[in-house]
Amino acid sequence: MGALLSVVTPIYNVARYLPECLDSLADQTHPDIEFVLVDDGSTDDSGAIAAARAEADPRFRLIRQPNRGLGAARNTGIRAASGDYLAFVDSDDVLPRYAFELLVGALESTGSQIASGNVLLFNSRGLWQSPLHRGTHRQTRLGARLRRRRNLFYDRLACNKVFRRDFWTGNELWFPEGVRYEDIPVTVPAYALAAKIDVLSTPVYHWRQREAGAEESISQRQTEITNLVDRFAAVRSASRSLAALGNRKMKNHYDTIALRSDLRMFLHLLPDVPDEAYRQRFLQLAGEFLAEVDPSVPDRLEPGLRVAWRLASDGRLAELLTVVAATRLGQQPPVVPDVPVQLYRPDRQLRTALRSVAWRDGRLRISGHVYRAPQVAGAPWLRLRALWLRERGRPGRRVPGLAHSRVFAGRGSVSCQSADDLPAGSGFDASFRTSALRPSSGWRTGTWLVMTGVVDPAGPPVSAPVKVGEIQPALPATWVAPGVRIVPVLYDGALRLRVERPRVWATAAEVDDDSLVISGTAAAGVAPPTALSLSRAPAVVWRRYPTAVGGSARPAADPAAAGRDTDEATGAVFSCRIPLADLLAGAAVQRPAPVGDPVSGWLVGYRLGADRTDEQLPVGEGFVDLHPVGGRPGPLVEPGDHGSLTIRMLPTGPVATWATVDQGGVTIGGECAVGDLPSLVVLRHADDLRDAAAPADRDLPVESVDEGWQVRVPAAGPDQLEPGRWWFGYQPGAADQVCDLPVSLRIRDGLGRADGTGGRQPLRLRLEPDRLHRIALLAS
Repeated sequence: MGALLSVVTPIYNVARYLPECLDSLADQTHPDIEFVLVDDGSTDDSGAIAAARAEADPRFRLIRQPNRGLGAARNTGIRAASGDYLAFVDSDDVLPRYAFELLVGALESTGSQIASGNVLLFNSRGLWQSPLHRGTHRQTRLGARLRRRRNLFYDRLACNKVFRRDFWTGNELWFPEGVRYEDIPVTVPAYALAAKIDVLSTPVYHWRQREAGAEESISQRQTEITNLVDRFAAVRSASRSLAALGNRKMKNHYDTIALRSDLRMFLHLLPDVPDEAYRQRFLQLAGEFLAEVDPSVPDRLEPGLRVAWRLASDGRLAELLTVVAATRLGQQPPVVPDVPVQLYRPDRQLRTALRSVAWRDGRLRISGHVYRAPQVAGAPWLRLRALWLRERGRPGRRVPGLAHSRVFAGRGSVSCQSADDLPAGSGFDASFRTSALRPSSGWRTGTWLVMTGVVDPAGPPVSAPVKVGEIQPALPATWVAPGVRIVPVLYDGALRLRVERPRVWATAAEVDDDSLVISGTAAAGVAPPTALSLSRAPAVVWRRYPTAVGGSARPAADPAAAGRDTDEATGAVFSCRIPLADLLAGAAVQRPAPVGDPVSGWLVGYRLGADRTDEQLPVGEGFVDLHPVGGRPGPLVEPGDHGSLTIRMLPTGPVATWATVDQGGVTIGGECAVGDLPSLVVLRHADDLRDAAAPADRDLPVESVDEGWQVRVPAAGPDQLEPGRWWFGYQPGAADQVCDLPVSLRIRDGLGRADGTGGRQPLRLRLEPDRLHRIALLAS
């Protein structure tokens, strides 16, 4: 009987990267797996490396063939595969060790045809979020349907997915041979053919970005005519496949995305490519594709793209170059004679980029940007904006917020998007009284939408929900009364506030001998859960552990809970023992992680009575975080986004647990065993990880203080930081390697403003999304 999962890996002249790839495959925690390696006529040592691995590990099987290209090599591997599930890995990339266990586990629990996980890009300097997958994989959605998640067409990669084999063969899916961009003609129709798709926000694939001195990958050779031709061919193949399925709406949506994404890359390259043959071939290919596109599709685009694709379709190269040069800088497209005036109609869509969410002094405080693009900086109406809360299902209930404009420190950027994307003067701060969400009759459950609006001098006021930008801020929950909490959540990227009455919650965590013990309390009249679950992604359970029930409920340790307007009794208490050996086996803690690597952890869940799925376990007031101590790997247990309990196993070394901001700069520090004190804390420029000319790392001397450590980043002086976003790493001992600095999520609770009132400061410390577990230092 064949393996449950077959992983096909084509190999061609990648001896430099292949060992790292094969190591990551061999380290997978999924227990039932085969690796089909296809040596596609390599002329370097790749074949010998693959043969040695196949001889040493029976899970690996090597097939050799003359060079025929990536698509043909994948198809060879498909024919040889014997598993019930099918996956693909490129031989210069790597995977987190849990990747296939998570993807297959999702399919096993949902019955979906495809599971697709988040993707990180990486090189020798670190890892960072793939822009293509930032929006598509922002949230986990199990059993999603394409008609509701059509932005999945932006995810054209084959290697971050697992397919059911019967779905693959039943639809006769094969990769095109002899061309580049083999993924697009397969993944696009596969999405359309699938009844259900599991979309996981957890990163499952690390996509290598080759650096100077290495042979460039296909995606890095966009100025070659062959690349241009193959990209248009791949897009046209995918579009025609959707047309053959008879789904005109889906085809139109994909064509829109192709004009905005796949083909836009080449459109924006035109002014920088002096090769006249390349430019003329682009016009030819664009005209052929646009002839097959529904005339309504270009109308869905932004004004600059509408005009540009019309000029490309008409073959007007000179005017096209002028328009592209302006619009790729965010400017209005220049007026071109004989172009229909309606193509220039302004885009009235309101854009938002949420920057931060915090609870202070009984108020919800949010900051971000709201604007229309393109937008004239300094226009007086930019500051005529409002923010309010609207209760879902009760349109008459609204809560206005106190809002004012704000210019953030930095290059006009908030690090949610690049400086070029966010207009100056579009920033805002707003606050809402949490008590305003409570009706006179007392707290009730419900959902509130966070809305914003601006005055439009060209028409009526425009309103929209507040959505996140490119980087999701932390989303902490708050308890507003005993038994009642408010939880910020995202739905399709839009911020909502959920008023909840949790049925159970965690009260404490501690290490007892060889186990992690989690204690909790049930609400009055609620039977406590019989087990707790650990999941790397919501509702995809990794392990379950039984609970023990008994004892009496303890009052909340948080003094802020005193005097609340609701006095709700609690029920039985429970505890759960999780063997540390299980956590160590499920996490890669043998060595520190590279800079930017999101240390994998688990969400703690529970299920009550007739519940069909596990819910995330809330953290109660007064919960005391558990940090690893004692000079050995250990668990970091604390609330994550939505105030839900998370567990991360961290390697031996420092953990950042506190931070302060003052007029002189930023200080961060934490706990550390005496023998694990880092030799240096290192700042690495996160905005330019892929750029060889990025600012050099900054070394920060470490000071030993009170069973821990601290470092200081001055706000001014001769070593002023370059503008942008910086990540914290550290050097363990005398090693030259720079590792990622683990960060407690509690740091965000104590942060004030680094660019506050006493003279604008050039530094701001901000925590990025908790699923990425990073600290970012913003410098102006």
